[in-house]
Amino acid sequence: VGYSSTRMASQLRAWGGKVISMEVDPYHAAIARNTIEWAGLSDYIEVWVGHSENLIPRLRERLPPKSIDILFFDQQGTKMHLDLERIVSFGMLSDSAIVVGDNVLRPGAPQFMYWTCVAGPYETQVVSLKEYKEDIVEDWMSISYYMPQSPKARIPMAIPEAVDQLAHDTDGIRWQSVEQKVTMEQWDSHSQRMRRQFAAVGIRPYEVRPYQDERGHSQVRLRARGSEAAYPPAG
Repeated sequence: VGYSSTRMASQLRAWGGKVISMEVDPYHAAIARNTIEWAGLSDYIEVWVGHSENLIPRLRERLPPKSIDILFFDQQGTKMHLDLERIVSFGMLSDSAIVVGDNVLRPGAPQFMYWTCVAGPYETQVVSLKEYKEDIVEDWMSISYYMPQSPKARIPMAIPEAVDQLAHDTDGIRWQSVEQKVTMEQWDSHSQRMRRQFAAVGIRPYEVRPYQDERGHSQVRLRARGSEAAYPPAG
């Protein structure tokens, strides 16, 4: 808890940047503040406690327009698109803002991915990753570049019914994982099913796949949108 904000602030402070972290759980917020203080970054990070829909209006009170350059979502995936829309409607994103979403394939963030990949004013790619200490289950982290000059920026957010149904399925396995253990095989099946269903509704982002070559050097493969071909090819 507090790790992501600490890592971001350690990079941003050289450019005068600051981080505002929102935590719904006061216990997690207390741990985060202690982590931040231990790292010597208390001057660069604020931790706000509460629900995001209540805290986001405070951003407009505290910050000038177009002052958010990086927006990082690590929350319930089926709420990401709502918070993104609130921030955009307040005019808080800078013209070159980057929007990052974590765990957008597992458990998933269907509405957020539809808006950033298909219908909204964004150019998006995803990094295909494995969860910590899990070698089987695929997950995605999305990276979206905000394009306010795009004609799509004038279109109100609208989510198709099929995508909302995906969100319902996503919340189902999320709550199942809270109430009882979900096996790795079930998570793997869910991730593969989400990938197929994403493609069926038009969510086909560019994919970046990290890997190590035969010499142990870190490399990446780019999978073209809507394609099964990887560049450079595996093997």
